[in-house]
Amino acid sequence: MLVNTYRTLVHAQPDTVWKVLLDRVENPQNYLHGVDGVRVVERSAGGIVRELKWEGKTIREKIVPDRGQYRIAAELLEHPLYAGTVVTRAAPTSVQNPMAPLYLETEVRLERKSFHVEGLVKTEEEMVADIEKELQAVKEKAEELERRGG
Repeated sequence: MLVNTYRTLVHAQPDTVWKVLLDRVENPQNYLHGVDGVRVVERSAGGIVRELKWEGKTIREKIVPDRGQYRIAAELLEHPLYAGTVVTRAAPTSVQNPMAPLYLETEVRLERKSFHVEGLVKTEEEMVADIEKELQAVKEKAEELERRGG
C-alpha cells in the first residue's frame, strides 16, 4: 500500500488556491501531464464523477470538494492498478497571520489491485514525480493569480 503525504509551500491566499484546485478538477490536463481527455459523467451537490484518459488508461473518480476545509477528495472508482483515495487540501501555516503562506498537501492512500497487469506498471518514484509536478503546477498558477490580484 502506498500511503504518503506530499506538500509544497504556496504564497497565496486560501481562496486563490481553492479557485485553482477547482479548475484542476475540471481541467486536469492543465496540471497533470499525460491527460488526453476528461469527461464529467455525473454532477450533484455532493461532487462529481469524472472519467479521464491518462497515459492511455481510463480512470473514473468521484471528486468531493469541501470549501470549508479547502479540501478536495478523489476516490478511485475504476483504475487498472489501484484502489484508494487522493486528498488535496490547502493548510494554513499560521492561524494568527492570515497573510502567511499555506501548505498545499496531497495525501495519497493507494492499494495495488494486481501485480499482473502488463505494460501499466509505474514505479513509486514515477508516481511521486507526477504528484510533485502537479502540486508545483497548482502552486505556480495560484501564486500567479495572487500576483495579478485575483
